[in-house]
Amino acid sequence: EIRDDDMFCELPELLDLHLGDNQLSDINFSLSCLKKLRYLDLEFNKIRNLGKETLENLDKVFGNNSGIGGSQIDLHGNPFTCDCNMNPLYDWLKVTKARLVNKNEMRCYDGYPAYNAGIRIVNVEELNCGPVKVVADQNATSHHAVTSTLLAILIVLTATLITVVLWINRITVREKVEPLFKNFKTSLQYSTIEKQDEEPPEVNV
Repeated sequence: EIRDDDMFCELPELLDLHLGDNQLSDINFSLSCLKKLRYLDLEFNKIRNLGKETLENLDKVFGNNSGIGGSQIDLHGNPFTCDCNMNPLYDWLKVTKARLVNKNEMRCYDGYPAYNAGIRIVNVEELNCGPVKVVADQNATSHHAVTSTLLAILIVLTATLITVVLWINRITVREKVEPLFKNFKTSLQYSTIEKQDEEPPEVNV
């Protein structure tokens, strides 16, 4: 990506700007400062869509007949997603005065309906929104899995900590627990004796 918006403004005499095959996903740099620009090559990048603001900027630079109306831009070879989010770009392609080189070769890489994939944008008839529920369910499942994993790790760490604490204080714990066991054992013996005393004597007839 080009991080400096005014990167090319230092070259005001620039005529042709070739940025094909550069992994660009958007036109996020200034072009209005290039008053003599006649050709912008953006073919075979990673542009999947162009927003309204970008399209307005392109019209200012490439659609002004009184200024640099002879300028051309090439966007073909990019992996456009032809779904409902593409409506602004789709409409712009129909009405813009900008001169687009290889306009008829601009194709959909994917989209919704799925049959949009591979066809020329000029031949697209429908631009729909794909199902959102599937993505939401996948996110919920992923969140649940992460939560379960963290809970399991917390339980294991807590059990380990308790075990370590008991081991370190094993002598003290033994001193406190042994009297309780002895008292319980003694109480159990007395209960058994009392039950035996309460049994009625056998009567022989």
